[in-house]
Amino acid sequence: MGPGTPQPGTAVARGDARASARTDLPNHLDAPGVGGSGHGDPAAALPGNPMASLGVVGAGGVLDAAFDLLRFRFRRLVALAVVVVVPVRLFDLWTSVAMGTTRSSIDSTSNVRVLDSVGAVGGAAVWVAVAQSFGLFLLGMAVGHLVAGWMQGRDDPFAAVVAAVARRIWVAPVVVVVALVLKMAAACFGGVGFFAVDALLLVAAPVAGAEHLGPFACIGRSLRLSRRAYGVALAVSIGGFMISMLLRIALLLGPSVLVAAMSMPKQVEVLVEQAASLTLLITLPLTACIAARAYVELRGRVEGLDLRRRARIGELLGEGRRGRG
Repeated sequence: MGPGTPQPGTAVARGDARASARTDLPNHLDAPGVGGSGHGDPAAALPGNPMASLGVVGAGGVLDAAFDLLRFRFRRLVALAVVVVVPVRLFDLWTSVAMGTTRSSIDSTSNVRVLDSVGAVGGAAVWVAVAQSFGLFLLGMAVGHLVAGWMQGRDDPFAAVVAAVARRIWVAPVVVVVALVLKMAAACFGGVGFFAVDALLLVAAPVAGAEHLGPFACIGRSLRLSRRAYGVALAVSIGGFMISMLLRIALLLGPSVLVAAMSMPKQVEVLVEQAASLTLLITLPLTACIAARAYVELRGRVEGLDLRRRARIGELLGEGRRGRG
């Protein structure tokens, strides 16, 4: 082993000594990548896996690594986004045409839209925004489930991810409602209050998908992780919001210019805007990937996840060599 590889028995610590001892590694040597490859990290069994060789990267690194997650299984993530976006999209299209409006009510800032919609646009807009918050939470659960599997060298197919989320779908309504209530209260202090609370609940969805906790346990887990690395969580929350908004504006610019330049009937204008909102199939998975990568980062900072994984890999390699000897 190289000089930087933790040896079996080496004490590894970062953050709270009472943190969970989970390493997200199998406890045997039959896992892919252990022993035979000589690498030791099961995550390395998946070519190009962004969850291999983890380390603390900071807020900027989290936002950058989220794009790596999105690229790694882009088609699968888009397919998962279709499952949660299409039903809400159809409902929004129906209400938009029926009301004769041209609002684009679904974007990657659904929680902000709920705050804007209450008492301003009407019940339909509120329900559409709440439904999207629910869908985004489910997508965050799906990406959390995938990331947990990738760290173990497991790459669950689309159907398995959908089934895993469906079994835990009951968690989402409770967490979404609690989060919206807290954010509405914090919004009384403006955008600062909103992001202050959003940072604390940033990783609740990936926690639900990766750790299979109940709704209030997910909220508590997110609060504990985010509170103890709050600066990073807040920077990721604000940075993720800005990236999602800028990406959405860039993708919508062409259709928006077309609509503004041509005189179209109101219904056609609505249809064009709704079609342009398919950019959500990119921005929503990116938002979920940001939350999932933040979850891994916070666990690294608070619980020393990356250090524990490296120590466990060293132990597995040592056991494998002794077994072959």
